[in-house]
Amino acid sequence: MLREVGELFRQLRERRDLTQGEVAELLARHDPPFSLDSSAVSRLERGRRKRVAPELAAALLNCLDAESAERREVMALLQAETTPNSPRPALWRRNADLLGPMRFEGFLALELRARGEDNYEPKVVPGILQTRPYAEYVITKMRDGLRPADVKGLVDIRMDRQSRIADGALREFRALLDEEGLRKTVKDEEILKGQLERLLVESEKPRNSIRVLPESVDCHPGTSGAFVVMHFPEPARSVVWLENMVSSGYFDEELYTDAYTQAFNSLWERALDPDDTRGLFKKMIKELQ
Repeated sequence: MLREVGELFRQLRERRDLTQGEVAELLARHDPPFSLDSSAVSRLERGRRKRVAPELAAALLNCLDAESAERREVMALLQAETTPNSPRPALWRRNADLLGPMRFEGFLALELRARGEDNYEPKVVPGILQTRPYAEYVITKMRDGLRPADVKGLVDIRMDRQSRIADGALREFRALLDEEGLRKTVKDEEILKGQLERLLVESEKPRNSIRVLPESVDCHPGTSGAFVVMHFPEPARSVVWLENMVSSGYFDEELYTDAYTQAFNSLWERALDPDDTRGLFKKMIKELQ
């Protein structure tokens, strides 16, 4: 976890075009001041410190003009690192090199605190609902060039994520799928059939609401791509998570949260209702038999 925190601080420093020595000078002038030299800043960025105090992290975020979503991400990572009952999972540590570039460890830490989550996926089934064979298939296809061991590591993390969420704070999960993507993304009929059967089971759980946008729906706001909106216990606090091919981003400004929440709700109303969605799953399963 500290390794990813350090990487985030390095990115913030480079965005401001500062040297490690200049960051140390800013910390020395901060109120309250912190005494670090350039070597100490370097160790922090490389994740070599045993601990990063929240007060130091807050000062660094101030000095580096971090945005509110970046502050939330850093503090969530530190909380997960230091909470005795929630130590950083060994699985995350073993696969830090895979999680780091995508900034996905921060997402996992935030998700464990979320009370609600809205996930729109136009091409694949959301990770929370995937079977292992389906996850292996899509990760292999989407992350071209990964070694088999890396694919296994990411699949293991995805399965572990499902277990942690099942026992965690999440109380409402709304999954919005696209019929065209559901039918066409995975060509292996046995894998797809198993995934559809899993979706039927998941659709009956009180926590989950699953809907499918039918192929008849015309161009819509979700055409721009997949997104996740996480909702937290604090009043009016949400985070939007967007992923691209090489990284991901977190936003909690109202400009983002309002736009993506409105887009999700609009798509939700256009989608098949839960009963018709289950009927579609059953129809597709029958077609694959």
